[in-house]
Amino acid sequence: MFSLLPITLAAFALLAVIIIVLIRTTALRLWQGLVLFLLPLILANMLWFSWLHPRQERQALESEVANQLSLAPGYRQLKTQEPALWQMLNRELLHKRMEGVPADQALGELRGWLMDLVNQRMARADDETLLNYLRVSVQEMQALQQPEPQRCFRFLYPQVNGGINLQQALSPELYQRDALALDMLLKNSTGEERPIDQQGAQRDLQSVVEKLYGKWGDKLQQLNMPADTAVDRSAMCAMSIDLYSGILALPAKQSANLLRKMVSLTG
Repeated sequence: MFSLLPITLAAFALLAVIIIVLIRTTALRLWQGLVLFLLPLILANMLWFSWLHPRQERQALESEVANQLSLAPGYRQLKTQEPALWQMLNRELLHKRMEGVPADQALGELRGWLMDLVNQRMARADDETLLNYLRVSVQEMQALQQPEPQRCFRFLYPQVNGGINLQQALSPELYQRDALALDMLLKNSTGEERPIDQQGAQRDLQSVVEKLYGKWGDKLQQLNMPADTAVDRSAMCAMSIDLYSGILALPAKQSANLLRKMVSLTG
């Protein structure tokens, strides 16, 4: 990179020579010569620290943020698939970084912004991709439930009680699986919505729910009202794990069909 430092030093050296000559050949006094020499130095420093340096730092950070978002699994798909959303995420990530939030933590805090898009794409993804995403999600629920069930509830229903930063809450290995599953989901869901066998989905849902009812009874109805303050949020997570595990236990085609049906109902 071209540096202005040598030119700047040369300019000040030349200025110093000129001032010395003026002091020797004119009525210019020494203190006046010092002022003439220091004044542009002071102005140059003010310009550097108040405008040029902050501008360079922001440009460098903007480039770093855009590069981070362009390489991150999942988000990198959005650059070409959803450019408006990608630009919005880029601005939010830059804002967080400028506030001093570490790079990985800042990226983790963006995940909640993708919930609506993920729900849309689940209706378009192929069976294998969809079920892989669900398996990883169940693993995340199980991991989040162990130390603090409230975190699992916030993961499932961010619109009710705020989401969580998965980068901080999960192990590095599971967080990486989550990122790759998201990346694959977005990559393989750019077509039209997949058709749903409505009768088959209803039949399979009834079968799964009947098995769960033997364990949870009427409490299972709380899954339909997560925003109700009277629900048992710890049990909500456990019931969700059982529900999705029951769906995954079905043959792959039926499992994917039922999941698409549930996504269509919940939006």
